[in-house]
Amino acid sequence: GSTVAMATLHNQSEVKRKGVLIGDTVVIRKAGEVIPEVLGPVVEMRDGTETEFVFPEHCPECGTTLAPAKADDIDWRCPNARTCPGQLSTRLTYLAGRGGFDIEALGEKGAQDLIRNEILIDEAGLFDLTEDDLLKSDVYTTKAGKVNASGKKLLANLEQRKNTDLWRVIVGLSIRHVGPTAARALAGRYGSMQKLIDAPVEELAETDGVGMIIAQSFKDWFEEEWHTNIVNAWAAAGVAMEDEETEQLEQTLEGLTIVVTGGLEGFTRDSVKEAIISRGGKASGSVSKKTDYVVVGENAGSKATKAEELGLTILDEEGFVQLLAGELQ
Repeated sequence: GSTVAMATLHNQSEVKRKGVLIGDTVVIRKAGEVIPEVLGPVVEMRDGTETEFVFPEHCPECGTTLAPAKADDIDWRCPNARTCPGQLSTRLTYLAGRGGFDIEALGEKGAQDLIRNEILIDEAGLFDLTEDDLLKSDVYTTKAGKVNASGKKLLANLEQRKNTDLWRVIVGLSIRHVGPTAARALAGRYGSMQKLIDAPVEELAETDGVGMIIAQSFKDWFEEEWHTNIVNAWAAAGVAMEDEETEQLEQTLEGLTIVVTGGLEGFTRDSVKEAIISRGGKASGSVSKKTDYVVVGENAGSKATKAEELGLTILDEEGFVQLLAGELQ
């Protein structure tokens, strides 16, 4: 079993359709055997103190009037995307995460601090930050008003991450629908930000693992002037906007879907995914009949059990290394 802390109700239409009130006891299931979903209320357990959920009309972070992104959109969003503190903080934390620029010294508290003290008004100035800028910070300064160790680490992190893979830069832009998998595919095919910007949407959509929805979202993002200003500012600050040409690894895993579960001594979570993708394979997070190999490390969970039940090929770390080298038939 599992302990559930949060469950999805999707949107306000679903709340109304299912008749859920604040204070209700609800029935929850795991949709698709994974995502906790609220099915509905246990009406007979109500005691009369329950109240109707009233959807807010204004953004709780910046006060902007909420609205659907388009006429037929069920979800309501804050249209103040650029400077809404909640949205900007989330984007900064996301781009600093391990799936983005991997900036260890920039977490949620740090992001909120940079915004609250008006050190950043959007992402554009991130890689231009200086010690003088951080003197206005609460998180990155000492009581004596000097830049502290975390502040110095942040500046060092930012300098180091200027030379990073193009796919990480793409992820850092927080483009809707364009996550690490799509970013890797686009960067792998085009190799530079300018080529991506210049490519027709139909061509982008032909990229393996992308499709028209992701491609259109990518193109639409660059229609906003403040978005292109971010890319231009990062480039001016020295952030690499194209990948260096490197000799391509032998595609020993081409066409293979591989799931890794548990810890491996010679790989981190990110490096094992990179090892698979760079050799032409697909690193999947779920086990199915379409999975070719399941690599099992220490403290492997239910994925290993499911692999056995499905009769899939299971490898230990040594076997995985042999697979990477093309030594397994």
